[in-house]
Amino acid sequence: MHKEVAMNKPKLTMTINEVAAMFRASGIPIEVGRLADGIASGDYPIGRVVRVSPTGRRTFEIWRVDVLRFLESKTPD
Repeated sequence: MHKEVAMNKPKLTMTINEVAAMFRASGIPIEVGRLADGIASGDYPIGRVVRVSPTGRRTFEIWRVDVLRFLESKTPD
């Protein structure tokens, strides 16, 4: 039963590619690399880097609620 409940709810976190797609759908043209750099530098306060591999690949923790709030804050009334 717990599995069924989890399947009906939206994911709590998002991938960098999902965020970039959501930004684009909201009218913010952005490349994944620029978004990743912006999150890492704090320019986009919607997530954080949780790991950097020896090759430099970054793993992010991005919460859906933070992305939605950020986009809402940029949307005119």
